[in-house]
Amino acid sequence: MIFGFHYESTIFSFIPIFMKNYLILISMLFLFSCSSNTEKKADFSQMTFSLDTVMVDSKDEILYLNANLMQSSLSQDLKYLYNFNQQEFSLEKISLDALELQGKIKLEKEGPNGIGDYVSNFNLLGDDRFLVQGFSGLFILDSLGKILKKLEYSSLGEGSLSPDDFMMRLFSLPSDPDTHYGFSVDWESNNYVFNKVEIENNENTRFEIPEFDKLKEYRIELVMNGSPAGGMGPSLFISTSMDKVVLSNEIANEFYVLANDEPTLKYISLLSSLTPNRKKENSINQVESIEALSELYKKSQEDINFSKPVWDNKNRIFYRFSFFKRFLEIENEGDQESNDEVYLTILDENLQIIGESKVPELKRAPTTHFVKDGKIWIFENIDDEMAFVRLSINSN
Repeated sequence: MIFGFHYESTIFSFIPIFMKNYLILISMLFLFSCSSNTEKKADFSQMTFSLDTVMVDSKDEILYLNANLMQSSLSQDLKYLYNFNQQEFSLEKISLDALELQGKIKLEKEGPNGIGDYVSNFNLLGDDRFLVQGFSGLFILDSLGKILKKLEYSSLGEGSLSPDDFMMRLFSLPSDPDTHYGFSVDWESNNYVFNKVEIENNENTRFEIPEFDKLKEYRIELVMNGSPAGGMGPSLFISTSMDKVVLSNEIANEFYVLANDEPTLKYISLLSSLTPNRKKENSINQVESIEALSELYKKSQEDINFSKPVWDNKNRIFYRFSFFKRFLEIENEGDQESNDEVYLTILDENLQIIGESKVPELKRAPTTHFVKDGKIWIFENIDDEMAFVRLSINSN
C-alpha cells in the first residue's frame, strides 16, 4: 500500500418390445459411462487447512529478500522462481522442486546490453526471455541478459503514455507472451488506466476503469513545511490465469476481467458472507508528519484488506486472501508482531465465490504467494533465509 441442453428423446410405441429392451439396456450403459467419466468437483463449503514449511538452500550465497520477493516471477511450468537482486543487479534462479539456488543471471547497466541504473519491475516471458522495465521503457532480454528488443513508452502509437503517466508492472498471458498488461497512473490527477501493450506493433490500448475511481478517496498526502512530501494510497493488483487478466485492489471485493479474446473489460462485484466488502474511507486525507501518516496507515490496515487472486492451474480455481491486521506491541521493545485475522476465498474460473473460510492456522497476512501442486506457497523470511510456508486446503 504505497505511493479466479435440454435433450429429450422418445421411444415410439410402434418399436417392438425386444427392441425397446435393447434400447433401454444401451441407455443404461450410456448413463453409467457418462456418470463414471464425470469429474467430481471439490466442495469448498467446508474447508480445513494444514501447513508445512520448506527452506531454500542458498548454496552459501546471500539471497535478496529485502523486497519480500515482490520483484519475482515464476516459470510457466512452476519449476523455477526468478528473483531480482537489486543490490547485485542480477536474477536469482531458484528451483522450487529441488529447493535450491541454481544460479544467477547478471544484468548490465551500461554498454550494448545495458538497461540503465534502475529496474522498476521484471517478468518472465516463456522459458528463455525476460521483460525488464525501467522508468522510460522496457527491454526484452534472453536468458543470458542480452537485449533482444527495446521499447520506449514514448514510441508507442495511438494511446501512448503522456509525460505525466507512469507505467506500473506489466504482465503477460502464457498464451500470448508478446502482449503485456498493466496499470498506468497520472501523478497529477491520480487517475489510473489499464493498458494493453503490444510490443511487435508498438501499440497501446487504454481501458478506463471507472469503478476504481474511488481509490482516490483513500489516498493520504504528506505535506511538510507547506510542500508535498509523499503519501500513501491503495495497492492495485494484476493476476493472470491461462486466458484471463484480472484487475483488483486492496480496498474492495471487486474485479475487472479481460479475457484474451474479448475487446472490453467486464466488471464483477462480490459479496462475502464473512467479511466487509469494502474498507472504510479515511476521515482525513492530508497529514503534516510521518508519525501521523504511520498511524493512519496502521488504522487502515486494521480494517479489511484484499489480496490479489492467485490462479491454481491444477484445479482451475482462484484463491484470494483477505485479512485484518492485528498489531501486538512487544513489551519493553519498539517492534511489533502480528496476530492477523486471515480469510481465504475460493473463486471459480469466472471469479464467482464457491467457498470462503477463516484460516486460523495463519497468524500473519501472506505477502508474496503463488500456487504450485495445488498448495499455496507463501514466502517467509526465516533468519534471513528464503523459506515458504505451504498451505494445503482440504475440502469435502
